[in-house]
Order: sequence, then C-alpha cells, then structure tokens
Amino acid sequence: MPVLTDWKIELIAADDEGCRFYLDQYKPFRLAALKHDPDAFGSTYDREINFTDNDWLARIENPLAKTWVAVRPRDHDRRVLSATSLVGPLANPDPASNPHQASSEMRDGSDHHQIHGEASPMSFQIAGLYTAPEARGQGIAKAAVKTAMEYAIGYAKEKGRPLALSVVVYATNHAAISFYESCGFVADAGGPRASFNALKNSIDDELCMHYYTNTMTPPE
Repeated sequence: MPVLTDWKIELIAADDEGCRFYLDQYKPFRLAALKHDPDAFGSTYDREINFTDNDWLARIENPLAKTWVAVRPRDHDRRVLSATSLVGPLANPDPASNPHQASSEMRDGSDHHQIHGEASPMSFQIAGLYTAPEARGQGIAKAAVKTAMEYAIGYAKEKGRPLALSVVVYATNHAAISFYESCGFVADAGGPRASFNALKNSIDDELCMHYYTNTMTPPE
C-alpha cells in the first residue's frame, strides 16, 4: 500500500464552500463507507442513499455536530481519506447509539449543562469514524480523532467545566476498541450493553468507551 504523505485535517465549515464540499466530497465518501463496511455504522446505505441534499446539509448545519476530514490538498483532487464527527455538548450525559439524532433534538447550541445551579461536565461524543481502505495504517484516522478530542478538551476548558468525552462501538469490533484505547479511551466498567437500533431494526451489543481528563475520574 503506498504511503500517503500529502494530506491534512480540516473542519468542514457550515458556509457555502463547506456545504458544497459536504455534498461533492463527503457525501460520496460516506455512502461508499456505508456500502462497503455496513457493520461499522449505526445507519445504513439504503437509508442514506435516499437522503435529499437538504437532509445531508441538515447535518453540517447542526451547531452541535462538527465533522473533520483528512483530505488531499487543493492541488490534488480534494478526496476525503478519513472522517470523524464530534457531537455536543449534549444535554444527556449518557452516551447515545446515535448521537447525531440526539443532537438534532437540541439544535439551538445553548448550554444544557447547568443542573441545580452547579456546572456539570460537558458531554461530547465521537461518532462516524471511517477511513478509506487505501489510507489505513498511516495514522490518518488517529490524527482526525485527536483533532476532535482537542476541540472538546479546549471547549470544556474555556467554559471552566470538566469534560465527559465518549464513543460507542460495537462490542465485537475489536479493531475499533483497540484503536480508541490507543487514543486514550477506556472501556466502561459495566461492559457491553444490548441496544436496539431502530435504523437497522436489530439488537447489538455495544461498548461505551470514555476519555477522562485530569478533572474527571472514572465512575465507581
């Protein structure tokens, strides 16, 4: 496999240029990922192939969801090599199987973490990580995830709040578990949990993994 040395991590902005990129580059990347590796996602190719452009753009225009991509530079084809999303801050601290859906129910982007006058942790969730087969094994996915993590850490620090950062993976996806462990995440002490996915009409064992900062310790 050739080494791809000419790439960079970019945040897809919710402006006109970002929306065009989302439809022209990210959309085909996402559909190809769903088609070729369906077990890696909580959604399905059959569902998203029927999305209208407005359905796609609703994701990038959601103030609680940010997507970073690893792309070839402008003097190449701007092809997406890897992508991941960060959803939050979320009102519900319990990690969701589909954080995009959870965030769509609270799209105002306001602070939902003041409970009884005390500041609760800022809850963020990593979602939708995928790397094109030809770009794997080169640190690209880790660079994308680390960029999303740094954003969440910086956001919580700016607000003067502890951070609750998580990701939900299929319990049988050992490669994903190992990958997130290498990024500093630890498996929930409760182990896998059975979860019903309405989009796939299936029940799967999921494992929640957490990233803890110096201001937050694992639950007992």
